[in-house]
Amino acid sequence: MTSSSESTSRGPQPTHVWQDDSAVIPRERSLMVAWWIALGLAVTFIVGATLLQPDPYLEVISFIGDGLVVTFQITIVSMTFALVVGLFAGLGRTSPSSFINTLASLYVEIIRGIPLLVQLFWIYYALSRFIRLGPNVSAVLGLTICYGAYIGETFRAGIQSIPKGQMEAARALGLTRTQAMRHVIVPQAVRIVLPPVGNEFIAMLKDSSLVSVLAISDMLRRGREYASRTFAYFETYTMVALVYLFVTLIFSRVVFYIEQGMSRRGKEAPASVMHRLSGVVLDFVVLDLIGLPIFGITQLLLPEQNTAVLVMLAVMAIATIAYILFFWTRAGRTPGMMAVGLRIVTHNGNAPSLKQAIGRLVIGALPLPGFSLIWATPRLGGSPLQDQATRTAVVQG
Repeated sequence: MTSSSESTSRGPQPTHVWQDDSAVIPRERSLMVAWWIALGLAVTFIVGATLLQPDPYLEVISFIGDGLVVTFQITIVSMTFALVVGLFAGLGRTSPSSFINTLASLYVEIIRGIPLLVQLFWIYYALSRFIRLGPNVSAVLGLTICYGAYIGETFRAGIQSIPKGQMEAARALGLTRTQAMRHVIVPQAVRIVLPPVGNEFIAMLKDSSLVSVLAISDMLRRGREYASRTFAYFETYTMVALVYLFVTLIFSRVVFYIEQGMSRRGKEAPASVMHRLSGVVLDFVVLDLIGLPIFGITQLLLPEQNTAVLVMLAVMAIATIAYILFFWTRAGRTPGMMAVGLRIVTHNGNAPSLKQAIGRLVIGALPLPGFSLIWATPRLGGSPLQDQATRTAVVQG
């Protein structure tokens, strides 16, 4: 047994020092505060300017409103195609075939070396010498080709981040390389690349303003038309910039919840109002993509504009209800909820019944905005009204 004098002679005992090689990042609370400040300033200026000085700010908002719809449509369609192109480019960049690998690498290197604006000009003007493409097709094609290269590199990084043992284990079980990529590697890589792909969507949403040079009536083009007519350049471009800021702030928060949904941390925490609304925003994007062909068909079958709009709204209302009820009763979550890591469960952990799903949908569509979400604040009850009335709950996982 060591005596106290011997222990003292040895001097002070060394203490354990924990080292962390991870990067120093700001606290999430600080980032959330900064996000709320930016969003509050944008909303305050937009609402205040339209109320205090409706001429010209309210006129600008009403004039660029349809341009915002065009911006969303072009971005959503382009992103959908860019994901497909990027997936094939990423698979090509990881292919053992030297020919396919070289071809995919050549596509990525060439496209990333040419500015997007130059690509749009080349597709719409230079390519018209051989084939004439419309402005909308040229815009979608240019954004798809450009962002397909960047998303391809994202997929390549995600695929290569999967441990090599996953492929070896799949091959040992008798799967071919193609089957292993399809059933083992790619599903794991998608979880990794989904958050950066969300950031690419935000970047594409902002870069879609470049399609205004092709005479497309997006939000920037509509703002430029209004400014050239009224000479209110400061008011017009300030409002356009703030609307872009508002939209990108919303989607940046959605990307945050996608990242949170892909991680394994904080699964026990209750789903907040912002978390739920992020899933709603993503479902809106999916439904907007579904509505594009419906809008095109109604325009062809019904030449009268007002009739076509009414029919399209009725069809989209039915499609939205069917979309929500189908996914809620089958899996307990819509694609938007799945992306942010949310699902609806009953007391025994199952998906809601059709009666419960209809009840949630009816309560969620109450005319008073936000009424069904009031109880989501812990101090006011802890769960929204639709959760309490239908005896279901929205949980993470």
